Amino acid sequence: MSRQQSQIVHGVGVSAGRVIGPVRRMTAPLAAPPEGAPLPEGSSVEEETARLAEATGRVAQRLKERAALATGDARAVLKATALMAADKTLLKSASALVASGTRAESAIWEAADAVATQLSALGGYMAERATDVLDVRARIVAELRGEPAPGIPDERQPFVLLAEDLAPADTATLDPSRVLALVTAEGGPQSHTAIIARSLGLPAVVAARDSQRLAEGQEVFVDGVSGQVIPDPGQAQRQLSEAYARREPLPAFDGAGRLGDGTAVAL
Repeated sequence: MSRQQSQIVHGVGVSAGRVIGPVRRMTAPLAAPPEGAPLPEGSSVEEETARLAEATGRVAQRLKERAALATGDARAVLKATALMAADKTLLKSASALVASGTRAESAIWEAADAVATQLSALGGYMAERATDVLDVRARIVAELRGEPAPGIPDERQPFVLLAEDLAPADTATLDPSRVLALVTAEGGPQSHTAIIARSLGLPAVVAARDSQRLAEGQEVFVDGVSGQVIPDPGQAQRQLSEAYARREPLPAFDGAGRLGDGTAVAL
C-alpha cells in the first residue's frame, strides 16, 4: 500500500463531484456551560425564565428571517430549524430546570441534550434531526452569553469545509463560490448537510470518521461519488478534478418529457 493510499479518508459520498482545495475547519464549537449551574446572583426565577424566553425568541426570529431570504431546500431547512427553536416543549423543559434553580444557559443545554438523545435512539431520519436540536441549543446559549454563534470560517479563497457535522442553518446558507466541497465526520445521507449539498451541487462526503486528522490548509481531493478524501492529491486526482470542472451542466428540467428527437411525451 502506498503512503497516499494509507492516508485516504473514507466516508459516504452523498453529493457527486470531484474537486481539489485547501481544508478549512468550522469555528470551534460552543463550550458547554457547567452542569446544573445555579441562578446568577441577584436574579430571580422569573427574571431568568424571561431571559431564556427572550433569547429563544430572538434565535427563532433570526432563523425565520434567514429562511425568508433563502430558496428551495435551504428555505425548508431554515423554516424547520426556526420551528425547532420556537418549540414550546423544549422551552417548557428548560424553564422547569430554571424553576428548580438552574441558570438559563445550563437549563437549555441540558433540556436540548435530553431531546437529542431521544431522537438519536429512534434512529434513521429522526436521529439525523438530533444535530438540528444541538444547533438550536448552541445558538440560544450564544444569544444568552452575548456571543456570536459558531459558523463557517470567513475565508475569501475557495476552500473545502471540514466539520464534525454542519448545523442546518449554516448548511442552508453556504456560498458555493467560496465552499468547494463539504466533508463531515458525522452525518448521513438523510442529514441536512447531504440534502443542501445536493441542492447546491456541492460535492460532499459525510461519516468520514478520520477526517479530523486532516491539517488546516492541507490540499485535498474530495470525491463525492466514492466518498474518498485524498490528502496531497497527485496527477490522477488533478485530472479527475479538471474533468469535473469542464463538465457540461445538465439542462434545467421544465417538467416536460421529450424523446431524443425532441418529440413531446405526456407525463
